[in-house]
Amino acid sequence: MTRPPALLAFVALAALPACGILDATPEGGLLTFEVREVNWDPPTPRIVLFVSDDQTYPCFNYLIENELSIQDHTIRVAMSGDVKAPNICLTAIGPAQIRSPLPITQGTYALQFVRGGLTDRYTVTITATTIEIRTLEAHFTRPTASQFPRAT
Repeated sequence: MTRPPALLAFVALAALPACGILDATPEGGLLTFEVREVNWDPPTPRIVLFVSDDQTYPCFNYLIENELSIQDHTIRVAMSGDVKAPNICLTAIGPAQIRSPLPITQGTYALQFVRGGLTDRYTVTITATTIEIRTLEAHFTRPTASQFPRAT
């Protein structure tokens, strides 16, 4: 007995996700991020990069391992995909995060996230009133919004 080709194709496509062949993100899962101005320590307005993963941890202060560098108008965040447990647990559940103030001012910057051989690329434009994020290429990161107001 022969099976119709359409049925075989359907079975093959249904099996691909179980094999991991269709996984769109590299190991480490999806990351969301924001570039926004907040009152930082000491309480002065600072532009800060916030990145969160898609997992829930028993402490609020788990950290996404990363190396952040800023050169000219390029912000580069290289990540291994690893998450570090804190020495002291802030007792609240939450995602692993990166929280890093950025020494940048008004202008347009290239923002790159690098992980597992992939690079996600964005432009970040900072004006007197807004911070705008524009996606150029994304594999494992997504901005939570395309625009954030500046603190006044």
